[in-house]
Amino acid sequence: MPSAENSSLEYLRSLVSYDINSILYDDTLICSLPNNTEVGSFEVKISKTNYGDLHDCIQVVANSQATIDNVLCGTTVRAVVTRELVTVQQEHTEYVKLPNPITRIVDFISESTDYVITINNEEGKKKTTETKRIPKNQAHGLILEGANLILQRLMVQRNMPEKVTLLSLDSSSELCLNVYISLGPQQIHINGKDIEAWGIQRQIFETKPNVLPVAWQSYLNIDGRLISRYQVGSPIKMKTQTLPTAEEFDEYLPKPEIPKRNLKWEDDLELRSKFLDRRVNEYLPKPEIPKRNLKWEDDLELRSKFLDRREELIDDYKSYIYHHPDITALVSDFLQSVLIMKPENVIDYATEFFAPFNSQTADRSLFRFADEKIPVPKPNLSLQ
Repeated sequence: MPSAENSSLEYLRSLVSYDINSILYDDTLICSLPNNTEVGSFEVKISKTNYGDLHDCIQVVANSQATIDNVLCGTTVRAVVTRELVTVQQEHTEYVKLPNPITRIVDFISESTDYVITINNEEGKKKTTETKRIPKNQAHGLILEGANLILQRLMVQRNMPEKVTLLSLDSSSELCLNVYISLGPQQIHINGKDIEAWGIQRQIFETKPNVLPVAWQSYLNIDGRLISRYQVGSPIKMKTQTLPTAEEFDEYLPKPEIPKRNLKWEDDLELRSKFLDRRVNEYLPKPEIPKRNLKWEDDLELRSKFLDRREELIDDYKSYIYHHPDITALVSDFLQSVLIMKPENVIDYATEFFAPFNSQTADRSLFRFADEKIPVPKPNLSLQ
């Protein structure tokens, strides 16, 4: 019986504290052949929903379709997933519009102790139905198609390890290994511009003997938006045609603090002028100043400064990380070490972990080759 790795389950549990709003957006990719002929599209829509007594669930609707050799085929996934990425309901439909149409619908329902899977196959007029049950205590870390689309967004946002081994269902709806591998940063060419993206490969290991695993490679930008996706071995490539604009990220950025302005009527030329014009004596009551609720979003100058500064910081941070790839490696090593060792005092553990990098306290013998020039032997050649 396949099972998820303990370290991967710990990583999955560490993602629970994410901001649900950071993943609620839609992605649209265009499917094309190697000669750039468009043959279809791939769309993902993720939103908040409630499912019975469960609140703050996530609804995933994904649809892909393409026409190859004048044959229409496609896949549709409708799923409801909890914040912990547990699938409570999913309908996975695959179809091929041949003269005798082929349709396969897999219904997945979470019950109290089991997951119930109903498989409906239809080929022409022939129909078959099969039901399976999987005990929940044997399926820890089960990630189906809907939850996978959410998980990959979180992996990019929350420092993905080099490898994550969980569970999923194979083409026969049997429990199988579901392995994620980090492909690192990549440059994706979109509309004449190179976009930096993070690559993730997902492999589904079939339970049938002598069957190769099915693999997909997805490339997402720093915010988790899907830029490119394709199945390894397939001629169809999926790629976005439009990049998200800066305004779409406003609600996830810290809003600037606007200092309170204490308005004095004496400093307001218009109010002061009215007061002086109407003044009869020094005991004339001072005018009441209406309260002004200043909102930085409505102030064109403040909003412009905020947007300019935001773009400047984003470009500066991305450039620095791009030119210093050792940052990602160093932080990744430290996080992996912490998750494995699970120290009681993380601060003391960090002090010991980074001690070798301190030039004042580190034992330089550990780096004795760093300051030495290694002689290169001269070749012993005899030219006659």
